[in-house]
Amino acid sequence: MTCSLISFFDASPSLETFILNVYQMKMEHESIVGDPSHLRQMPAHRHDNLKTVKIMGFSAAKSLVELTCHIVENTTSLEYLTLDTTRGHPFASCSSNKSGKCSSMCRDVLAEAREGLLAIRTYVEPKVPSSVKLTVVEPCRRCHGPDL
Repeated sequence: MTCSLISFFDASPSLETFILNVYQMKMEHESIVGDPSHLRQMPAHRHDNLKTVKIMGFSAAKSLVELTCHIVENTTSLEYLTLDTTRGHPFASCSSNKSGKCSSMCRDVLAEAREGLLAIRTYVEPKVPSSVKLTVVEPCRRCHGPDL
């Protein structure tokens, strides 16, 4: 996945907004969590117009973390980066649901969200420049437990 999308960026020099939905029922890719090997480095290529990136369904899939790090490291114009571990569910937060309680999320989805958050904190956040507004969307701690 990583190399194909990087080629897409290279072929789209005028791209300003990139939204990727990687929702899947179960993560079938190699997880970065617990993997002692380092992230692969993709050939550097500057993306000078990309301003907004949103990834819904962000998980700890190694290729997704590599792609995100490549974007952060090679996009000089990046202003907003949103990583959504809730799979973009419209009622994943108490404040967006009329009942005042989040939609229920199965244990597998919550576990995947926890691993995604760990991957963001470990591999992505340290690389995000202070000029980029990073938004991490995670399951509500009130409804889904404080250990996220």
